[in-house]
Amino acid sequence: MKIAVIGLGLIGASLAKSLAGRAEITGIDRDPGVVDKAMRDRVIFRGGDDPSLARGCDMAVIALPVGSIVDAARSLLPHLGPDTPVTDTGSTKARIAREIESFRPCFVGSHPIAGKENPGYCASQPDLFAGRPCIITPGAHAPEECVRRVRQLWEACGSRVTSMDPVQHDGLMAVISHMPHLLSFASMGLAGDLHIHRGLLGAGFRDFTRIAASDPVMWRDILLDNSGHILKLLDDYVRELGLMRELIDSLDAAGLEERLRTYSTIRRNLYEDNR
Repeated sequence: MKIAVIGLGLIGASLAKSLAGRAEITGIDRDPGVVDKAMRDRVIFRGGDDPSLARGCDMAVIALPVGSIVDAARSLLPHLGPDTPVTDTGSTKARIAREIESFRPCFVGSHPIAGKENPGYCASQPDLFAGRPCIITPGAHAPEECVRRVRQLWEACGSRVTSMDPVQHDGLMAVISHMPHLLSFASMGLAGDLHIHRGLLGAGFRDFTRIAASDPVMWRDILLDNSGHILKLLDDYVRELGLMRELIDSLDAAGLEERLRTYSTIRRNLYEDNR
């Protein structure tokens, strides 16, 4: 199989590495240094920055920030057959699916939930998707063969594939991914001088803020693209913090303990089957 991967960052290069020896990968990236390194590492068969390199490929995977995915899909139109499956790897789906499906029916969105806080080609790894979930979001009119082939792509990388409506996907991701990243980023606004106490920073601070080291450009696009869900969650979060503030301000020990216990119980219930 011949696969064009557009974007050789963490996700795109990890996909190429995962399929090494089983597919002929064409890498399309605007950074010639990344393309050269991927060629030297034999991660890709050929590469460059021209979308026409995708001509003759059996599938195209767009692994770019969500703000660039639709334009990239449009640039591939003259170079792919109408039945060639196209997928992406973005963390938002509703707008992307709606816009791409308007000019390319053989599109199935994908979201491999396997990112790391370190971006770029050098952070990529062949086993990034092994045992990890991947959500595909086929539209109502996506051809069955296109859906099947996109599912097989991620299964070949070791992913556990789940199918979901694009709008439902974005609502879920806002809660379990986008909002946690936003809060982790925001917490750094209170940590500007903590470098002088680096030796005292404990595991709680480290774990909570780990994802604040993620790619700002990628997360800028995600938060703006899913702004409807994010803004509602921000309002909900402010209300929750307001409740906590009232309990602390009134020295309501019993009420505060009850609220914390509720939070603790929810957290334990989420993961009790995974222990």
